[in-house]
Amino acid sequence: MIVSYHVSVVLLLTSIASLAESFSAARVFSTVHCNPPTTTASTSLRAISNPLRRRKIDGSKNTKKKSTEKDALIAHITDITDYKTRVVDESHNITVVRFYSHYCKSCRASEPHFFKLAKDYQQYNVNFVEVPLTPQTKVLHDALGVPSLPWTHIYHPDAGLVEERKVSKKFIEEVRQCLR
Repeated sequence: MIVSYHVSVVLLLTSIASLAESFSAARVFSTVHCNPPTTTASTSLRAISNPLRRRKIDGSKNTKKKSTEKDALIAHITDITDYKTRVVDESHNITVVRFYSHYCKSCRASEPHFFKLAKDYQQYNVNFVEVPLTPQTKVLHDALGVPSLPWTHIYHPDAGLVEERKVSKKFIEEVRQCLR
């Protein structure tokens, strides 16, 4: 009885090992020898499997105009020195800083509203800056005491930090009121 159990476990492990080898061999073969799929079915599958992609089902990218317009209105901070030059050293305009994360659902939902706010206040020379939560900017988030995401700081050139508050979709009008 014990011998048959031992034999069945050995056979099971051997079959698992052979399956793993066949899967890894198939993966190597597909990545080395096969071209990437170009059919619309695979494109739609990729769009369904990754909902964060902003791409039409047919594969065309229509977000170029919006992305470049957003980049022109909102500066993106990548490290502490960039934050110092864009926010701390600013001596003429009010600066609105949005702290966010790419994986935060509330941050993604409030992004178009923050963009609209930047568009509305473009004529008043208000600077808008976004600081994502990355390994390079984590120290900045911690040092400035950002309690939650999305969060905003409003800096006046003479007084420094004058307002800090949540900037989710629900509270964007309060941020607008602070800028008036």
